[in-house]
Amino acid sequence: MGGAVASRLAILAATPTTLRTPTEPPMTVAAAPRPSRLPRAAASAVPLLALVEFASGVLQGGFPILLPRLGEHLDLRASDLSLALGVEFLVSGVAVPLTSRLGDLYGHRRLLRATVLLTLLGFAVTALAPDLPVLLAGRALAGFLACWLPLEFAILRDRLGEERGGRAVGPLVGALTVGSTLGAIAVGGLGADPAATRPLLWALAALPVLALPVVWWLVPESATRAAGRIDWAGAALLSLGLTLLLSGLGASGVLPGAVTLPLPAAGALLLALFVRQELRTGTPMVDVRLLARRATAPVFGLSFLLGCALYGAQGPTLAFEAAKPAETGYGLGAVPLVLGLLVLPQTAAATLGAVTAHRLTTRHRVSTVLAGGFALCAAGYGLIALGHTAAWQFVIGGALAGYGAGLGLSLLPALLMRRLPADQTGIGTGVYNTLKSLAGAVAGVAAAAVLDHLLLRPGIPSEGAYTLVWTGCALLCGLGVPVALALRRKPAA
Repeated sequence: MGGAVASRLAILAATPTTLRTPTEPPMTVAAAPRPSRLPRAAASAVPLLALVEFASGVLQGGFPILLPRLGEHLDLRASDLSLALGVEFLVSGVAVPLTSRLGDLYGHRRLLRATVLLTLLGFAVTALAPDLPVLLAGRALAGFLACWLPLEFAILRDRLGEERGGRAVGPLVGALTVGSTLGAIAVGGLGADPAATRPLLWALAALPVLALPVVWWLVPESATRAAGRIDWAGAALLSLGLTLLLSGLGASGVLPGAVTLPLPAAGALLLALFVRQELRTGTPMVDVRLLARRATAPVFGLSFLLGCALYGAQGPTLAFEAAKPAETGYGLGAVPLVLGLLVLPQTAAATLGAVTAHRLTTRHRVSTVLAGGFALCAAGYGLIALGHTAAWQFVIGGALAGYGAGLGLSLLPALLMRRLPADQTGIGTGVYNTLKSLAGAVAGVAAAAVLDHLLLRPGIPSEGAYTLVWTGCALLCGLGVPVALALRRKPAA
């Protein structure tokens, strides 16, 4: 689904600094090559990093198209596919702020190298996966793909300065978008034969290999270093707490309650300890105080709602479109090429929404445009819930939801910045992006639980399970309309 790539782009929409807490000491400049050569070296890396982001786009656009076919090869349920996507978002939500902070301390190129290697390993494990546990491990490692763009942006901004670095990100964002679109179409076209699934997975795994020489030898290292430390305790509590919580939810349809009930209870306890840890430490991984502020809480809430809707529907929609009517009584029987083509209207609409969002705010209140975006998302998912027997219904519904999502993904970061104190824009943006990615993890696992509980027959979800997922996404977006309209009131601290 196009929303996955659009959300990656929103990571940079309003990020003026690397993810740094306001309580840290000022950053210090480490020894670096002669200043006269820095801009030239960084500027020459821009087209090379654009190629890296093109590869990233192909990975993000191409893999979801292969996921239903891979599920057939491994005899997986539709809920397993949603779970695989949820695991990826879970790792992304924790990895982006953590690697950004590590980059501040030890160098962004160093962390970029590490995340490219981890992504390579993740896609290789995915290509080798013989069963669900190995697939989940591969997708967890592949979640580090979300770290590439923020780290690249930090390098360019450090080397070229705020203004030139911001302009240099344009080619990277464009390459990512083009790569995602072409990846969906190319992988879909080449994946018509089921026997091509594994070779195509290996082809995707080769893309990080091609990126390695660029990030290893041709990209300059950032020169600025931050003082401080890593909140390892917070990262561990958040990761383990969410894993236990989501594991209990995801396994509730296949394991007895006596086994699954203790998992979310333990997860909730660890998350409570995480909140306490973040309130106590001077360098929190996630500044939870921002989540409770009257000025910023509605924006974070809208981000979470939008993330849930976008990612909760991604896996189930692909699974439904690929389902064969002769076997299940529903679905489109779509081959990978058709799946890729069905994604395009939503991707194009999301891009159009992001491009036109700020122009619309010159004529209307930001809150009104944002409410309209959530209303369009609700209408799109509602239309699909009401009718899903033909491809055109997914095209129209997906385009409406995509345009509305594009408006939200473009406007929410800028709105958040206006409501944050000047010295908290970096950490506030970090909280925003972490929350949005974690929303994807929660939504993916929740959708998997629905598909596991409402069955046509063992292992096969009923049509009503998919309808419930789309209806839930519509309701979440509908809930965002009054919240967005309430933003017209003057924010309070």
